[in-house]
Amino acid sequence: MWTPVRLSTGRTVRVHHRESGTGGRPLVLVHGLGMSGRSMVPALGLLGAGGRTLAPDLPGYGRTRGGGRVLGVPGLADALCRWMEAVGLGEVDLVGHSLGAQVAAAAVRRRGGVAHLVLVGPTRDPSAPSWPGQAWRLVQDAPREKPGLLLVAVRDYLRAGPLTMLAVLRHALRRPEEQAMSAVDVPALVLRGDRDPVARQRWCEDLAGVLPQGRLQVVPGPHGLVFSAPEAFADAVAGFCR
Repeated sequence: MWTPVRLSTGRTVRVHHRESGTGGRPLVLVHGLGMSGRSMVPALGLLGAGGRTLAPDLPGYGRTRGGGRVLGVPGLADALCRWMEAVGLGEVDLVGHSLGAQVAAAAVRRRGGVAHLVLVGPTRDPSAPSWPGQAWRLVQDAPREKPGLLLVAVRDYLRAGPLTMLAVLRHALRRPEEQAMSAVDVPALVLRGDRDPVARQRWCEDLAGVLPQGRLQVVPGPHGLVFSAPEAFADAVAGFCR
């Protein structure tokens, strides 16, 4: 599905999204850096069985073209909020994976009407403060993922472009996420895979502690829970949100 969205840059882009299920409070799944809603497809069907579930391609990723310049976390969060308004979504549950966790949390700070927030494998672990450190952790994670996710990643990364991804990652690593999360006062779940080398246990514990209504849940799986362990991911999200 495609929805015209006017960005803060003044440009209008047609945002592509995938959707499954009907009824209930909508659940919005936000992809990570360089990825698209394709990474959410295995979980989309599972969660759609319990109600309307949507997975957009943010501007510059997947099938959605960019808005003329690279959007950092605030720009992506603003685009997400504008897309939700354009689609006609009222109160929602919001789930962000990896860098999408930062985007989703920033969207909560910009927009009311978020009932629950789930941060899956959240990025910006202070124990790897540089982009080479983050990239190395992704390399470590790759053998733990299902091969299908790697195929999705290669295609999506090529579409997004390595320079765009690097620029967004550098910007994201400069943001003091711990301070920002203290302003996210909605029921929030930090969800971590027990074999995730990107979002490590200590970081996830600290982040859950900073969130005013936060808690941590650990499930079996690698960083890419949404694709490589969709059942565990969907069960945790549905249990928390629905």
